[in-house]
Amino acid sequence: MAYAGIDIGTSGCKMTVYSSKGQILSSAKRTYQETGHSGYRELNADMVWKHTKEVIKEAAAASSELIESIAVASLGESIVCINEHGTVLANSMLTGDKRGIEECIRLQESVSKKEVMNITGLPLSEMYSLPKFIWMKNHTDIFSKSKHIFFYEDYVGYLLTGKRMVSYSSAARSMAFDIKRKSWSDKLLSFAGLNKERFSAPVPSGTVLGTVLPDLAEELALSPGTLVAAGGHDQGCAGLGSGMILPSEGEDGQGTCEVMQFILPGMTTSSYMIENGIPCAPYVVPDVYLAQIELTNCGILMNWSRDTIFSNIFNDCVERGEDFFSYMDCLASERAPGDILVLPSFGSSGNPDICYDALGTICGLTIHTQPVELYQAIKEGMAYQMYMAYQTLDQLNINADVIRITGGGAASDYTLQLRADIFGVPMETIDNNQAGTMGCAILAAHAVRPDVSIEELIQNMVHTKKRFTPRPQYHDLYMKHYRHYKKLYNMLTNFTNKSIMKLK
Repeated sequence: MAYAGIDIGTSGCKMTVYSSKGQILSSAKRTYQETGHSGYRELNADMVWKHTKEVIKEAAAASSELIESIAVASLGESIVCINEHGTVLANSMLTGDKRGIEECIRLQESVSKKEVMNITGLPLSEMYSLPKFIWMKNHTDIFSKSKHIFFYEDYVGYLLTGKRMVSYSSAARSMAFDIKRKSWSDKLLSFAGLNKERFSAPVPSGTVLGTVLPDLAEELALSPGTLVAAGGHDQGCAGLGSGMILPSEGEDGQGTCEVMQFILPGMTTSSYMIENGIPCAPYVVPDVYLAQIELTNCGILMNWSRDTIFSNIFNDCVERGEDFFSYMDCLASERAPGDILVLPSFGSSGNPDICYDALGTICGLTIHTQPVELYQAIKEGMAYQMYMAYQTLDQLNINADVIRITGGGAASDYTLQLRADIFGVPMETIDNNQAGTMGCAILAAHAVRPDVSIEELIQNMVHTKKRFTPRPQYHDLYMKHYRHYKKLYNMLTNFTNKSIMKLK
C-alpha cells in the first residue's frame, strides 16, 4: 500500500505518493498567485481547493499502488472563514500582510508578552493569527457571518472528510492556542470576539479524521475508504520528512523564506525566548517542541535579485538554455569570502529582531564591483543572518551535529558548502527533496500502522543524499567577515527596522 502527503503553500500545492520504503510513486503540483497591494497579501481559498483537487486526482491516478491514507501540511497563520452554506467569505491574509501590526501593539495593553508566551509558546508578534483576528473584528463583518474558521490543514481535511479536526502543530500558529492544556485559549480568543466552537477540535498529528467522502473519492480517483489523518504546520512536517527526530539534528527549510528548527530539551517559554523571538512550537511528534529561527527573505530575495540586478545575465542564461542560479553558483564557488556585506532585510527581517517593516542594506560597493561579487554577498549575507540567529540558541542547550537542508536551497551545492563552512556544522540533503509531503506520508503511515514507530518509519522512508563537511580554513575566514557583518547589523538595525521599536 501507499501513503500520500499534501503540502498547501503560499505559492502552490503538491501531492506526492510514497511506497513504504520512501520511493516516490507519483507526484503532482500546481502553482497559484497571491493577490494584494499596499502591504496587503491575500490567498483565495477557493482557488487553493480547486488546485488541491487537481493534484490529488493527478497523483492518485498515476500511482502504481492504492493510496491507503493521506495527511495534509499547510502554511501557518492564514485562516478560511465559511458560512452555514460552506461559502468562503473572504480571502485569507498571509503571514507578511501588514494588517495586525497596530493591533499587536495595542494587545500589549491587555496582556503581557510573558503571559502570551506562557500560554501559546509564541513571542508576541503580528506574524501570527491573533492580531489579524482582531483587525478583522474591528474592520470587517466576516466573523459575524462565519460558522466555521479553519486553517488550511483542517480546511482541506474538512472538505475531504466532513470532519473538523486540526493538529496541535497548526493550531499553535494562531497565537490563541494553549500549548500546555492543548486547547484553544478562551482569554486570547476573546480579544477578537471569538470562541473555541468556531474552530476545529485540536488533535495530535497522525490522528485519523475519517475516510474521504464517497462522491469525492470517486471524483479524485481515490479508492473507497481512503483514510485522512491530521498532518501539521508545513515546517513541522518538513522537519519530520527530513528525518529530524533527535535533539542533535536540525532541519533548514529554504524556500520563499527560510526556517531553521531544532528539538528543544523540553517545553520552554522563557523571557530569553521572548527577547530573541524564538517560539516553543509543538512538533508533529507527540510531546516534542521545536525552537525555530527564520529568515523572511530567502528564495524571494534570490528571485528578486535575478529579475532586477542580474536581469541581463539571467536573459543570457535563458537564451543559451542554462540555469541562472547554477551558473552563478559555479562562479561564486571559486571565490574566497567576499568584502561586500548585505543585510537581507528587504522589506522584512527575521530573527533575532523580527520586523515586517524593514529595509535591506548593501555595503561595500565600488565602481569596480562585479555581478558575481554581489551575488556572492547576497548568499553570504543570508548565511550570516541565519548564523547570528543560530547563535541565540546556545542558551537553550541546542548544539546540532548535523543540519539537513530541504526546499529549493537544497539544490545548490554552493549554498550547502557555504553554510557548512560558516556554521561549522555538517549539512546534508535527503534523496527526496519534498520533505513536507514526506513528513505527511510518515504521519499517514503511522495513522494506519500504529504498531510501527515513527523512528522505524523514518529509517525506512528517509535517506541521506549528500553531506557537506565544514572546511576549517574557510570557517576562520568567514568568521572574520561575520564579525564585520554583525557590527554593521548592530549599527543599522534600529534604522532599517522601521517599526521594531514599537514592540520593545
